[in-house]
Amino acid sequence: MKTALQEHFKAELEKAKIAIAVQDFETAWIALQRAHLLGQRDAIAHTIAHWNMLKLAWTQRDFREVVGQLMPVLLALPLTLFYGQMRSLRGGKVNVNDSERMSIPEDIQQILDQ
Repeated sequence: MKTALQEHFKAELEKAKIAIAVQDFETAWIALQRAHLLGQRDAIAHTIAHWNMLKLAWTQRDFREVVGQLMPVLLALPLTLFYGQMRSLRGGKVNVNDSERMSIPEDIQQILDQ
């Protein structure tokens, strides 16, 4: 992962951590989804993003999301190593409808294009 991309990834994780501390879970989910988009093509970052999503789901006692995040946590590393560059980017939250799927924000796309 490029240094600039890694810095943005870490910044989003930090935003999520701060939001969780004040129980602003909506902001935390948005930050984690942004981190997921930034790190989805890097096996370790992708796994870290899903691990943090799993922890947030557990904190919220959102058991549907907890169960839904278990497989991505386990499979993010190997699947990203094999298919990382070929996968389409998505927000990473498991229990969302197709109409709620996160589009790639313009600022994230610019970071990814660098």
